[in-house]
Amino acid sequence: MSLATQINNMIAAVNGLMGVINGKLRSKADRAEIYTQTQLNDPATTLGANAATASTLRTSRTISLGGQATGSVGFDGSDNVTLVVTVPSLADKANKVDTLTPAQIDDRIQAVIGAAPGALDTLVEIAEALGNDPNFAASMTTELAKKANRAEVYTVAQIDASFVTKEGTAANAALLGGKASDHYATAAGQNSLEEQIGTAFQRLADSFNNGAAAINGTLTQ
Repeated sequence: MSLATQINNMIAAVNGLMGVINGKLRSKADRAEIYTQTQLNDPATTLGANAATASTLRTSRTISLGGQATGSVGFDGSDNVTLVVTVPSLADKANKVDTLTPAQIDDRIQAVIGAAPGALDTLVEIAEALGNDPNFAASMTTELAKKANRAEVYTVAQIDASFVTKEGTAANAALLGGKASDHYATAAGQNSLEEQIGTAFQRLADSFNNGAAAINGTLTQ
């Protein structure tokens, strides 16, 4: 092999070596783009070196609340902090001691209703039982005023003592003081009088009973 050939082969080998070296170097990071061990071990410039002994954050941060709650506090890691939370809508809320639970409300309603029947355990039902009369007391007073007082009417005993009964006759009517027969009460008149008086007393009794029942809240609809 000639000397020229050997030199060309050597140059080709050197060029191949340089190409390999160049290729390998291209896959390496540039020194200016990486941290050296010395830099990483410097506690003044690295977080890793300071993490175990750091006492403050490099930049102070603010912790804030969102939503209905408000409040914020600065935090730099140097000490514990207290975050004061404020909820403005709480000012509109009633205190627990000032309110009643649904169960307590139900108990109070039941206490008001008492032993009232189901048909009279609401204000609407009571109003209907009273005829939806907003002046029920006045109406009752007016109706009672139309009734005769006890002192103004005869009792059955008084009538029997003063008048001839329908079974009696003028001959045995000594209580009439010997008045003429045209002064005597006839059977028909007596029956009519008894019926009218009985009706009056019954109406008066019904009025009082209905009024008492309505006032006591026990009148059925």
